[in-house]
Amino acid sequence: MIRVLVTGAGGFLGTALIPELVRAGFRVRAFLRGRPATPSFQPEVEAVVGDLCDEQRVKEAMVDCDAVVHLAAKVHAMDDHGHEREYDAVNVQGTRHVLDAAVASGATRVVFVSSTKVFGEETQGCVDETCSPCPQTPYGWSKWKAEQLVSEYAKRGDVTAVSLRLPMVYGQTTKGNLFRMIAAIDVGYFPPLPPLPAFRSLLHIDNCVQAVRRCLQVPRFDRAAYIVTDADPYSVTDLYDGIRIGLGKGLPGWRIPLWALKGGARCGDVLQAVTRRRAPLTTEHLMKLIGSAWYSPAALIRDVGYRPLYSFEKTVPELIAFYRRSMSADSC
Repeated sequence: MIRVLVTGAGGFLGTALIPELVRAGFRVRAFLRGRPATPSFQPEVEAVVGDLCDEQRVKEAMVDCDAVVHLAAKVHAMDDHGHEREYDAVNVQGTRHVLDAAVASGATRVVFVSSTKVFGEETQGCVDETCSPCPQTPYGWSKWKAEQLVSEYAKRGDVTAVSLRLPMVYGQTTKGNLFRMIAAIDVGYFPPLPPLPAFRSLLHIDNCVQAVRRCLQVPRFDRAAYIVTDADPYSVTDLYDGIRIGLGKGLPGWRIPLWALKGGARCGDVLQAVTRRRAPLTTEHLMKLIGSAWYSPAALIRDVGYRPLYSFEKTVPELIAFYRRSMSADSC
């Protein structure tokens, strides 16, 4: 039976992945930064507490493991400038610790979870693995540097390894922009969007879990890195409308013009510069909303047998139900 170490086991991805790996017949060791009240894994899951920056602790956690799924990272923030050293220490050097530990323990498989941020913040049309990385933030650079480490160890023949480039992952979690978008639409703080031509790729948590499991099972990889997304991209306006319908609000009777959104964003820029406090809408925020971030999972589907069965449209009811439960729990 294959034993897998999962770093970042206490996060959103880890808590979804580990039960599925157990059901699939893997023995799992969960590497946690701290010992939180949750998650509660199956009894057969071995939990180990440690820090990626502690090289010796990572080596101890890897002992007797055949593979590692490296999820742990310092995650992307809206404004991550000034945190370059932290991104390097956790995302780059921490990945080096994982790779060295894998080699020392005799593990033969490394699955590293990276990000589509290695391509930058926006795309012109659809991006696939033939496009060159062009990171624009400290987080994106740290993921790209970590990917190069993974490729280096694989080329040396130390391990069979692959990097998975993920866009925003959504599902039943209170973290992330999608939950905040649902909440803002629910209370009327999110303006009715006009038709926008931009497409954005998302990844349902269960599609993500399936991709990782496939990467633990296939004999080899034809590429050093693969993009993982839902089957199709989404129009931002369609996301907005789908959430409104899921909340029972129906389609909006009017839509704010794009020129008005841009004007409001410019006012937010000025307000933020004068008060030095984060404004609710700035040009940076608006571009993240209306800009394109479209990626293709075709290579992973072809080479690894990935089958993205879940989509935003199908899961809106469960997302809204989770949002309602979360709001009810907070009000108690």
